[in-house]
Amino acid sequence: MQDIRQNSFYLLLPISFLGYYLLAQVERTEVSTLIGIFTLLFASYIVLLKFKIPQLVWIIVGLCFRLAFIDYTPLLSQDYYRFIWDGTLLAKGINPYLYLPDELIEIYEQWDYLYIGMGSLSSSHYTNYPMINQLLFSLGALSTKPILTYRLVLILADLITFKLLTKLSSQTWGLTYWLSPLVILEGAGNLHFEPVMVAFLVLGLYLFKQGKHLKSSIALAASVLLKLIPLMFAPLLLKVLKQRQLKIMVFGFIVTLALFTTPFLDPWFFTTYSESIGLWFSNFEFNSGIYRIIKEIGRLIGFQDGQIIRFYGKAHSIAILLIALKFTWECNRLSEVLKKSYLLLLIYLLSTPTIHPWYLITLLSLGAIVKNPTAIIWSFTIIFSYAAYRLNPIELPMWLVILQFIPVLASLISFSFRSFLEKKLL
Repeated sequence: MQDIRQNSFYLLLPISFLGYYLLAQVERTEVSTLIGIFTLLFASYIVLLKFKIPQLVWIIVGLCFRLAFIDYTPLLSQDYYRFIWDGTLLAKGINPYLYLPDELIEIYEQWDYLYIGMGSLSSSHYTNYPMINQLLFSLGALSTKPILTYRLVLILADLITFKLLTKLSSQTWGLTYWLSPLVILEGAGNLHFEPVMVAFLVLGLYLFKQGKHLKSSIALAASVLLKLIPLMFAPLLLKVLKQRQLKIMVFGFIVTLALFTTPFLDPWFFTTYSESIGLWFSNFEFNSGIYRIIKEIGRLIGFQDGQIIRFYGKAHSIAILLIALKFTWECNRLSEVLKKSYLLLLIYLLSTPTIHPWYLITLLSLGAIVKNPTAIIWSFTIIFSYAAYRLNPIELPMWLVILQFIPVLASLISFSFRSFLEKKLL
């Protein structure tokens, strides 16, 4: 039996590597092929998690899976064109927050391939990527191979996160992140920078647990300067801190934010950046869950889509804020903060109008810390969202929405019920 298990391990490794190698060459309109390969990789991932292997071997395995993408340009996402555009502007000393690509293309015609590649939706809006993101974009733009540079940064970030997760949780739960097909595909594969934000976020939580509050605040601020999402659950730490610790963390957080934000400040900065961020809450929609149900009901009543999303965007922001305040009041220990942060982010993602696959990377990292499997289930079913790119308009049919979200809700209810029983029995 031991020989069979060992042989199956060595069989799964080349199969998985081949799967990632093929996945790197799939267009996002090839939905059946994409879902088929991803399903194979996810099944292999679940089996691999059962093996007890030295950590160094797992590190090599995870690196090999990511390196399957090393020579390939992302085919499932065009966001990297905007990354290179913003980075090139910054490298030339131009503030990327102040100008639309539509305004600059006539001046910089040599960047036409970036302009066309990013698409009209991106080119007609101001950048919404925070400051450390911009610095990393410029690092890639200054190199001769920006895609390779971004990919190596993301792989390093994943490795750091894995090492920290093994300390905060366990090796097995750390592997749920390190070997996750979604993390590998959307990070090293499609070059989304969530893994870098997650590395700083998890580092901040680890340092907080170690009692290093100043260093923790700097790391947490850095995570916000990559993606704004950690701002959502940062307040949950408030009641855990003593007065002196709170002052130290607030000081470190504000100084770090100021240090990286000041170089970009301009009279127009707040206008353009707030406009860009606001669009995500009042205009854009993709692969929504709860919002989709509300939108369908609104349509039946007679409301227009634009009216529905503008109202929902404001109501949703207020609701999340109120839930965050409630959770803040309930958190007296770090363990409670971690569990409530995971739950708050899960609620947010289930209810937000826009949920791209790479948004789940943060949830997977927090899920590994609190040992909650719901994010793992969703990291598989969310691949169905790519089917929307074959449709016009880009909107999933309701049956695919149900197919994606029902397993997630079932997992959440099952896990919550088991936790409730354990507490009552204990």
